[in-house]
Amino acid sequence: MTVKIKNIYAGSNTSLGFYSFYDNVLSSLQRIFILKGGPGTGKSTLIKKIAGKLQNEGYNLTYLHCSSDIGSLDGVIVGDNIAIVDGTAPHIIDPKLPAITDEIINLGSFLNREKLLPHKKEISEIKEQISLHYKKAYEFFRKAKEIHDQWEEIYLKEMNFKLADEVAKNLIKFIIGNRKNKDKGLRKDMFFGAITPEGPVNFYDNLIKDITTKFIIKGRPGTGKSTLMKKIAKASLEAGFDTEVFHCAFDPESLDMVIIPKLDVVILDGTAPHVINPAAPMDIVIDMYTLCLPIDIDNRKKEELEAVEKEFNQMIAKGIPHLKEANILHKTMEKYYIGAMDFSKVDEVEKYLLEEIKL
Repeated sequence: MTVKIKNIYAGSNTSLGFYSFYDNVLSSLQRIFILKGGPGTGKSTLIKKIAGKLQNEGYNLTYLHCSSDIGSLDGVIVGDNIAIVDGTAPHIIDPKLPAITDEIINLGSFLNREKLLPHKKEISEIKEQISLHYKKAYEFFRKAKEIHDQWEEIYLKEMNFKLADEVAKNLIKFIIGNRKNKDKGLRKDMFFGAITPEGPVNFYDNLIKDITTKFIIKGRPGTGKSTLMKKIAKASLEAGFDTEVFHCAFDPESLDMVIIPKLDVVILDGTAPHVINPAAPMDIVIDMYTLCLPIDIDNRKKEELEAVEKEFNQMIAKGIPHLKEANILHKTMEKYYIGAMDFSKVDEVEKYLLEEIKL
């Protein structure tokens, strides 16, 4: 039997600051192990080691990647029942039902306080600098969103919303029709990508590679791609189908993809920065630009569109170096904690977690 590996982000650096869907992603699980502890206490390494062993033994896994460090993991979900997650800031996770479904494991208890005390001032200063860089990054992303709103407005003014509504109705009829699965579907919200210190990263390919029918939505900002997906997700849930809703890593109030596993269908935004083009017989393109806008709009608004797109890209480009600097500083801070950590105790935690998962 093929091992199924899924890669997602449950949190992202967005125009609204750090935005988390951790509560939603973990809500239906039967058991959650919440790792606490300072930087450098081995949370991500522990998750990676356990996940690697479980993957080799044939377990289906969902990796929760870290938007602040592409080499780090924030969690892993084993099958559909169990998760091990980093419960520290910025995605603070506290137990909902302590000792019943949720268990806190404090790796910080294996730190030697005496080794850390001499570095209190340095650690405190680094934390302040990290916080400042995140604040600056989010300010640039917020400004980028304001510019993106202007970009959208150019197209919104000339959109044929009546036609857009018809497209949505016809697509819902085609995908769902009169089918009914159960009373109410389960909704899962997450991100398929994130703005990271290395720039935008996404797991589009991993998430859609085994789905037979793909509806690739093309268009421009403001041409109703997200609205179309919101309507399909709503109809799917009302028809009783479990639905995976993937939000835009830049604007979490917007959607970039909807997957309906039971129907083997994905509806996705195939425009930049995550360009997807048809590559299989069941890949269907729906171009909201050609369907719902005057054909000459790009020529008429050429200078205005080019200016706003350039300004938007500049704001994003100015924000990313602050994420990178925050990541560098975080790794510097980790070194103090690594030197004060008893990792032999973490090995014992690894053994305990593996035994609990395999019960």
